[in-house]
Amino acid sequence: MSDNGQRQNPAIISQQEAQRAAMLLNTSVKSVAFYPPAHQAVRQPLEELAALLADILQRKSETYFGVVEGVFFLEDHIFVTPNTAVAELANRFMQKGLDAITITQGVNFDELFQFSSLLARRDTTVENLAERLRDKGITGIRVGIESFEAGRDDRESGAVKVYADALHAVRDVAKDIEKGRIPGGRQIGIIVDNMVSMAMKDHTTLLGLSMIKDYDNYTFNHSVNVGVLAVSLGAYMGMEKEMLRNINTAALLHDIGKTRIEKNILNKPGRLSAVEFEAMKMHAETGSEIVSKMEGTNRQISDAVLGHHIRFNRKGYPEWARLRDFGLMTEMVAIADCYDAMTTLRPYNVPCTPKLAVDTLANLAGTHLNSDLVGKFVDMMGKYPVGTLVRLDTNEIAVVVKPNPLDSEAPEVKVVIDGEGGKLDAGRQEKLQREDGSRYARIVSTVDPMLKNIDIAAYVIG
Repeated sequence: MSDNGQRQNPAIISQQEAQRAAMLLNTSVKSVAFYPPAHQAVRQPLEELAALLADILQRKSETYFGVVEGVFFLEDHIFVTPNTAVAELANRFMQKGLDAITITQGVNFDELFQFSSLLARRDTTVENLAERLRDKGITGIRVGIESFEAGRDDRESGAVKVYADALHAVRDVAKDIEKGRIPGGRQIGIIVDNMVSMAMKDHTTLLGLSMIKDYDNYTFNHSVNVGVLAVSLGAYMGMEKEMLRNINTAALLHDIGKTRIEKNILNKPGRLSAVEFEAMKMHAETGSEIVSKMEGTNRQISDAVLGHHIRFNRKGYPEWARLRDFGLMTEMVAIADCYDAMTTLRPYNVPCTPKLAVDTLANLAGTHLNSDLVGKFVDMMGKYPVGTLVRLDTNEIAVVVKPNPLDSEAPEVKVVIDGEGGKLDAGRQEKLQREDGSRYARIVSTVDPMLKNIDIAAYVIG
């Protein structure tokens, strides 16, 4: 059944295939540096890589991989939390100045061996790699992704690059703060412009990326997810571009004050003591002070950073700011912050499913959160938010990948387990409500992804 799913959507490469290809290439590069071509340590990973690429290239004419702002990608799969092998490959690309490689139909074992050998050489750089590939007569591998860039769909691929760029930008801001510097605002400004442009074209474009959960880099990952959710909500509400820029900037930087919190407090696995909690609470005003000094920011942005824990009923913190007049932007960031925190695994927090998180937000409306804005957020996410695992009346299991603004009970889904219980590695995309008015299926219940061992993010962004 997995093969059937791939044939129906032949361009798809699964997250598992993407990761396996990266790991095999890394193993090949390492082995060719120590063993002759006939050695099993060289032949085995290269033969497996050649077979995997041949299978992928039966579905499409070429595939591509590389590094964007330090994050490895293969087509639309990005590895925000790579394993050791993928991280090693990404580092090798960065050391050589390589952004991307394209592999085309017909690539064979010998070409992969020669390519791996070139990557293993210390004197290979982006400046000489293309020439060396030509000298060796290699036609199935080339430097760059020119043809891909010319025809790439912004909605499918640009979003993952924007996410990776945003992650890198927030990290850079944090590094500047750790070094005692006030960060520049230019890099964040570029990211914000890109995110706002995408959200204004289609507010659902970025939503799936909020399911990326990097538990080892929670603060940065969480900040970008809050940025995604807040700007999507603003676009859904029809806000003007400048307001969206302010909201997105505030959301991306809302937790930047945590950079100055002691690491033993920030990363404590259990409940904070009263003294530790008081120190943690300082991140809001510390962050606001930093943001107020950054180029390209304004009072609205620094106020939103200051007040994202103030609560709608003003019983939050900082206590001294409870009587301050915080606007919609602060309350929108608070909702996005709350939703992402609830759906993320932390040492002290069992994650909610997206559906339960939306229901919980509704219960917090009027006290912690603005009721009107929560209502709009719930409407935007739909009855079954992106990332929800559902059972269909066909007995298939599917992940919700896009809301349907015309019918919240009929979102776009990716079927990941067929009616007989067989797992579809690549997934199969379906619109529950089709253009002709017919239905593919109906949702009968939600499913706990942990019980089915489903990596939601792999399907939502894959």
